[in-house]
Amino acid sequence: MAKFIKPFRGVPEGQIYPIQFASGDECPPELEAGALSVGALSLVAGAPAPLTLLGSNLQPSRFEFADGSELSLGDVVSKAHAASGLSVEAWNELSEEAREVAIAEIVQGLTAESGETGDKQQVAGDKVALIAQLEAAGIPFDKRWGAEKLAAALAEAKKD
Repeated sequence: MAKFIKPFRGVPEGQIYPIQFASGDECPPELEAGALSVGALSLVAGAPAPLTLLGSNLQPSRFEFADGSELSLGDVVSKAHAASGLSVEAWNELSEEAREVAIAEIVQGLTAESGETGDKQQVAGDKVALIAQLEAAGIPFDKRWGAEKLAAALAEAKKD
């Protein structure tokens, strides 16, 4: 029987409710096609689970800098992971907020290196950092707010 290489949720034969399977669990034959279609099984027997870094749900998919360079979100996440010194597993276990802050710091550093100041990517990095701070402090906010309104909400909460 094939083993899952990443978590998968499915309804095995004879069951009526879905079951959450973990990486390394054996895959029931009736679920193999579905698991293969979403990459939860490998076609190579005994293949190790791929090491994929979790990224960001807030950052843009591409970054363009003043010096003309471009980086994908994946490249930025890789840089943030390398700067963290964490293993892939430890990186993926970080809270979403902690990963967002680490990624935003890399974007800010790259922005500064390229000579950009005050552009929309800097604001996006600030927004991500502000959202992480608000969530960590348990302060209510709306993710649709701009960086200025988020900063004001954080400042107001710190007054109290």
